[in-house]
Amino acid sequence: MNLETAQQIKNISASKDSSVTYNTDMCGDTACALISHGMEPTLVASSASDQASRILLGFQMPSGIKKANQIVKCELQMQRPVKDVDGKYTLFVLEASGSWSEDSVNGRTDVRPGNVIGSVDAEAGERPGPIDVTQACQDAAGQKELDLLVDSSGPEVVFPSMNTGAASMLRITTN
Repeated sequence: MNLETAQQIKNISASKDSSVTYNTDMCGDTACALISHGMEPTLVASSASDQASRILLGFQMPSGIKKANQIVKCELQMQRPVKDVDGKYTLFVLEASGSWSEDSVNGRTDVRPGNVIGSVDAEAGERPGPIDVTQACQDAAGQKELDLLVDSSGPEVVFPSMNTGAASMLRITTN
């Protein structure tokens, strides 16, 4: 007897998000890397040396997902940028590990980037396509949270944060 399990799709909004600055510039009397951006209305990714910011996203994993093999596919969907970018760019997603709080995370918080797990090429003025992060979701199966870092190929890309009601989403397909 062949039993097929119907696939289910779960859309999970980010439960916390922040831009994290990694440069050595000063913002007034404070190092820019020490300023928390977690409660701001925008998220910034840029690998330009004078900006060096990444987006840190936190997701609550569904409690019903206990094993990696339950996850067939998992995609990160960013919102449409709120500021136009000149030309094409690439978004890279890295797994992140470490404990962080949206209201205090900064460039010195112990959030460790892992390997690049997915990427998408994007055009100016368009919403980036979904980014395959299946491996990261499978790695987080049975855990409470999944943290991801989003980086840009160079130009500053500005997205709305969850504080605007437009959160980044994980689309998890399970069997």
